[in-house]
Amino acid sequence: MDASPYLDPAVAAAYDLIAAPIQFTPPARDLVALIEAPIGGVVLDVGTGTGVVAFHLAQVTGPTGLVVGIDPSPAMLRASRARRSYRVVVARTPGVPFRDEVFDAVTASFVLSHAGDYQSALADMVRVCKAGGRVGISAWGAGANPVGQAWKDVAAMYVSRDRFQQAFRAVIPWDEQLSYADDLDRALQHAHLTAVQITRREYLFNLTVTDFLAMKESTVEGTVLRRMLDASDWDRFTREAANVFRERYADAVSFVRDVHFGIGVKGGSNA
Repeated sequence: MDASPYLDPAVAAAYDLIAAPIQFTPPARDLVALIEAPIGGVVLDVGTGTGVVAFHLAQVTGPTGLVVGIDPSPAMLRASRARRSYRVVVARTPGVPFRDEVFDAVTASFVLSHAGDYQSALADMVRVCKAGGRVGISAWGAGANPVGQAWKDVAAMYVSRDRFQQAFRAVIPWDEQLSYADDLDRALQHAHLTAVQITRREYLFNLTVTDFLAMKESTVEGTVLRRMLDASDWDRFTREAANVFRERYADAVSFVRDVHFGIGVKGGSNA
């Protein structure tokens, strides 16, 4: 994950301003509801980023609870500083810096796909969860997104699709595999979680063309593309994308993204 665009403070700030509230907050609320963290509980959010999930977990656990968010990017953690209601640690999984069975619940929102070895990452999450506690993850589904595809079509005018996909997979190697419910279920089962439940939900996003394009620029796809282009080509790309989108969509876009949530229980004497 060292190649992650989110190590860049400018990317982190843009993500926090646009992508986090528009695209990541609705699934975060649902992940928190599904994990059923107890009032007064101790909960870990892995890959917390700017704290979308951690913030909502803190609302559930209340003032007697403790929510800890870990992320390898100091820039992402700093972006949430003004509204933080939880503790943060610069860390990643595998390598969670806590002892075994200390958390009542563990979450990871759109994180496992970034891990070099997602099975080891998930096993480390299970390790720090108490027996009888819940581990919950979310992953983007494989549903079609014509608006996102339109952005990729413009990108293909500047970088070949194969080369771009290869660069994207270097940062998010498991995005495609974890987008399928069966694969997500197998991952949780392989981590020895029990009572595994996979829930699929769809989210409708409505936003201006300007906000959509700015959001794409702050995503992994956008920052990977920026790294692959020189300054003049990036400028031409952004202008071409704006022209294409305004011609096709006028001022606003609407699109649906599907999300899979996987929840499992750690077995043990307290289960």
